[in-house]
Amino acid sequence: MRRSKASIIYEVLSVMVRNGGEASTSQISLEANLAYDRMMRLLEELEEKGLVAIRENRGRKLVVITDKGRELYKHLAYVRRILSDFGISI
Repeated sequence: MRRSKASIIYEVLSVMVRNGGEASTSQISLEANLAYDRMMRLLEELEEKGLVAIRENRGRKLVVITDKGRELYKHLAYVRRILSDFGISI
């Protein structure tokens, strides 16, 4: 089954939430099961919307979830729980 964009965004934000609010791009790619180039396009979109910040840390890209990103994560988690109660996944 193909994942929805909402599901992919939730998974990407989840990686950061589970890791204290930040994660490397390689960690996000691995844990969210995304090809690196596709993940970077998504992260750039999320950064433009103010949901994450991409920083350089000793030559590595570090992605930090913003307050706005945490708010979206909470809403997506809530919607996923409700849909799950009805046997629906996003």
